[in-house]
Amino acid sequence: MATYPTLPTRPGGDPKPINGIEIDRAEDGTARGRSYHSSEKSRFVLDHPWLTFAQKDALATFYATNKLIPFDYYSITSAATHSCLFSAPPAYEYHASGYWTAKVEMEEV
Repeated sequence: MATYPTLPTRPGGDPKPINGIEIDRAEDGTARGRSYHSSEKSRFVLDHPWLTFAQKDALATFYATNKLIPFDYYSITSAATHSCLFSAPPAYEYHASGYWTAKVEMEEV
């Protein structure tokens, strides 16, 4: 399985839980929770600032090669490796200084 490239990452890419919990309300306003998943998974939104052209190209190539298949992503905040899929293509923003910022969204499989 491919491994997500090592790139500079802004803080704040903490895993967000996907648990499938839905809250319904009865006619009298009483809350009732239901879970549609047997296990909790994570969603990641990463912000990679100040990428060089070579780093941007490496990320674009990695996405093109792995956009429909799982890959390993090591999360510093959870100190664990997660098997993930891209949930959207990377979004790039060019800066006049010759650097790029990339926003990447992925979800654990």
